[in-house]
Amino acid sequence: MIIVLAACSARPQPQPIEISTKPVQKPSLTLPPVDELNLRPVEWIVINENNVDEVMNRFKNSGKSFAIYGLTGDGYGNLGLNFSDIRALVQQQQAIIVAYERYYQQAEQALDEAVVVE
Repeated sequence: MIIVLAACSARPQPQPIEISTKPVQKPSLTLPPVDELNLRPVEWIVINENNVDEVMNRFKNSGKSFAIYGLTGDGYGNLGLNFSDIRALVQQQQAIIVAYERYYQQAEQALDEAVVVE
């Protein structure tokens, strides 16, 4: 028993662990500025069986080329719903970007407040 205890005491003692902390620079959030949306004017002309000749003559007299792009009532409704969906998606993306900006600003502030200068 004495030999076993003597063997344990002869072992080298483990080295103490040194802990060192240093502030870590986090990457900054760099977002490109968003362009302002400037839409160009679009003129809608409703053509029906009562005014088709009048509209065609107006274009012929103005020297502009004439083409008809048609939508059904359901297609026109779907066009409006699609624009509504696009607007909702853009608003969601804007909210996500704002959340990222706030997160990084709050994280930066928390890190600045946690840093102790001696």
